[in-house]
Amino acid sequence: MEATTNSDVRLNNRKRLVNLLFMDGEMTKQDIVRKLDMSLATVNYLVKELMEKGLLTMGAALDSTGGRKPTCIKPVYNARYSIGVEAASDIVRLVALDLGTHIIARESHELIQENTSSYWEKVGNLVKEFAVKNEIPKELLLDVGITMGITMQDEEMVERKKQSQEFLFDMEMAKESIGIPVHFRNSTKMAAIAQCWHGSITDNFLYVYLGAKLSGAIVSESEVIDFAGINGEIGCMLTQGPSDNVRLDSIFSRRTLCKNAGCKNLAELFEKIENDDVTCKGVWEKYLAELSILAYNMLCIFGWRIIFGGSISPYIEKYLPVVEDKIREFYPFEHFPEKLLSVSSLGEYGSAVGAAMLPVDKFLEFIV
Repeated sequence: MEATTNSDVRLNNRKRLVNLLFMDGEMTKQDIVRKLDMSLATVNYLVKELMEKGLLTMGAALDSTGGRKPTCIKPVYNARYSIGVEAASDIVRLVALDLGTHIIARESHELIQENTSSYWEKVGNLVKEFAVKNEIPKELLLDVGITMGITMQDEEMVERKKQSQEFLFDMEMAKESIGIPVHFRNSTKMAAIAQCWHGSITDNFLYVYLGAKLSGAIVSESEVIDFAGINGEIGCMLTQGPSDNVRLDSIFSRRTLCKNAGCKNLAELFEKIENDDVTCKGVWEKYLAELSILAYNMLCIFGWRIIFGGSISPYIEKYLPVVEDKIREFYPFEHFPEKLLSVSSLGEYGSAVGAAMLPVDKFLEFIV
């Protein structure tokens, strides 16, 4: 019984040391002792063990204050890699991370999403070429995570009553056609996870994905609530249209925004807005007004800050004061929350980053 307890203690100490070094970077053994409240003998044992596994190495020697120069223990970030992919409606985004969750490469390719083996073969080829281009050996690749804007539960698609072409997806066919082992994930939940980890946010917040569709995630104490559930499908919420109820997806999707403005993509839309195109400015002002109402309603329910991500988010940051002023007009109470709205620093790559982060976290958590 005592041996099991000692084994558990060693395992826990190893996890704590690994997480500290890979998240905070190189430091001396004395720093590790102080930050983890471990004995120097324990740190020496764990460092030696992890060096033998190729996960730690000797770093820089620091200036001495008298006696032997202290040497840093350095994590080997390139000991493993992970690739995340977002298969959006008309584009494929790829991200590669090392064990420090540093983004070492990213790129995007225009590709219309289809529920065909040909489409998924192309995605698989893009992943393989991306790995070769960035010198990621197959034996060092932890996983390839692919995100899509579909509702997932236990890595399976949640069936809808009416299946439109947009929601058709044959997962088994896709996995077979890609030609390499992959895991499928929900785009918005992965983007929210990336925001938690990469953004170092510890308070509660709502993540709103503004892209090919509208969706969201509820994050409490750095955890996405009901990870595999449908609680983030805010695009399915209804509002009263001119003649009938309409889903919010039909108001906030990137496709609808560009179509209403008569533009082929967001870059063209915002170039015209900068050039004072009356039609495009009018469409965008209406979009911001609708977004203000949505954000206000979410504030009334949760009272939490709201972070915008997705392909529209890089364009919206400069307009956040306009949205927040609108919300202030609606808000009936004296005290208005500080820092209510912000934009994800990961922007349109958030989903791919989140999909790549999961296997890194799992590897560091269960390393033996």
